[in-house]
Amino acid sequence: MRSAEERKRDVLEAFEKQGQYWLATAEIGGRPHVIAVSGWWDGHELVVTTLGASKTARNMSMNPLVTLAGGDPSNAIVIEAQMIDSAAVEDAADLAGGFKAAMGWDPREMDGWMFFRLRPTRIQAFKGYDEIEGRDVMLRSRWVV
Repeated sequence: MRSAEERKRDVLEAFEKQGQYWLATAEIGGRPHVIAVSGWWDGHELVVTTLGASKTARNMSMNPLVTLAGGDPSNAIVIEAQMIDSAAVEDAADLAGGFKAAMGWDPREMDGWMFFRLRPTRIQAFKGYDEIEGRDVMLRSRWVV
């Protein structure tokens, strides 16, 4: 089993290179809606982008609590987060530049897209069932180690 320090390091490394997540949103009292997103870790928050008129965007405007998952069952990262703000991609040059540098594509080249900044509140990291115990590396937006 990895230590909490090793798990945190692995999560940060995955944030730097992975960039692909499943994002689950829901209306208040509604059913989960899941989409694939590209996500850029800016050092504090995950920045994702999707169409501003999408169900995902509407869900986050009504209920800012989301869940993201990355990896696979043998090496998973599960992130509970809160959407803290959003902006049209053409109005957020700093986010667009960072996103493009990290992800290799620019959502400003598409019409109607928005950025959403997601602040992690809980992060779990585990490699298979053997690491279920001690999987929390972040709680209440603070790293455990």
